Amino acid sequence: MDQREYLQVVGADYQPVIVRPTLAVKDAELLMEIEASYVGRRVGSLRQKESSVRGDLAQVHSLMEFSGKAPWMWAEEDFENWCAVLGMTKKVAIPTQRKYQSAIRNFLDYIINNVKYKNEIYRRYGYQPVQICHSENCIPHIYDRELTKERQPLSHDQISTFFNNTDELIEAACKFGAKDFRPLQRDKALFFIVYAGGLRASEAIGLNLGSFQPNPNFPEFSDFGYISVWGKGSKGSGPKHRMVPVTHALLPQLLQWYIEHIRPCFLKNADANEQALFLSERGKRMSLSTFEERFQHIINLVGLGGLGFTPHCLRHSSVTHESLIYSTEAVRIMHGHTFASTTQGYNHIPDEFVRHEINKGISSHLDAIQQLRK
Repeated sequence: MDQREYLQVVGADYQPVIVRPTLAVKDAELLMEIEASYVGRRVGSLRQKESSVRGDLAQVHSLMEFSGKAPWMWAEEDFENWCAVLGMTKKVAIPTQRKYQSAIRNFLDYIINNVKYKNEIYRRYGYQPVQICHSENCIPHIYDRELTKERQPLSHDQISTFFNNTDELIEAACKFGAKDFRPLQRDKALFFIVYAGGLRASEAIGLNLGSFQPNPNFPEFSDFGYISVWGKGSKGSGPKHRMVPVTHALLPQLLQWYIEHIRPCFLKNADANEQALFLSERGKRMSLSTFEERFQHIINLVGLGGLGFTPHCLRHSSVTHESLIYSTEAVRIMHGHTFASTTQGYNHIPDEFVRHEINKGISSHLDAIQQLRK
């Protein structure tokens, strides 16, 4: 495969590997062929994002430059020394370093499990490539997301405080003609759908007017029976779609009110074809920074400031509160988690509730035993 064919596979803007003096030309040619096949598999067969694949290959190139060796010549010492530089010298964050380590491990797995390249390496060099990344020299992946501080959910009382006090803020802003009047009305609908639907920030601000469908089982919800959401995928797969069933009876009414009476107030400077559901004062789709600023603005105004709450806490609250009603599997699907363990990490059921459920179960068993004795 020549360089022109290689670039057709991996993209014209892809930077080919730099051949170092210690890397023979024949080795570089084999590496280019392996990389082209690797990219073709992930982007073509697995439909992963090309930018994600290129990012992973950048780490392969980084270790190759660091060691001066082709990937099939790497030793554990090369990998561990490279990781030491990342962690101790460059101060790369733990989740980022884990991602870099995974890129190396996955690339080597591809070579080792590909019979063609495995045999070709053996034919040329007399040995077979081995995996140098293992549990003893890689950062373990314990949680789906690492946080410097655990995100706690808002309790039922705090959720009530958040939305009830928001209503009072809206009334006060209307009474005194404050500029915050319309934004607060918009924010009420925005943050309620985040909580009621358990949405991520990017999912909420990505909603459009057409992001809703009726639920035939609940015609009283009108056009707002389901929320069509594009959430984050996994392992570079790109956005993943899911349909979130509306379980809060107040949400359809709130959305209808917002779309008919509040959203038009933000259309003055908007494009005529703007479809974004939540708009900024400039008539553009709300940005992530504005989303976070508005949440903190309200949190402080309603008296919940200083408790460490972030917008993502509303999603934790949704998982926790829905778990008291629905099964773990239903909550997992609703919130777009690939694994139930991730959903469990978002679940913060209070200890007193757990104790109550256990005591309730024990009592029911004791009652059954007493009935059998009679």
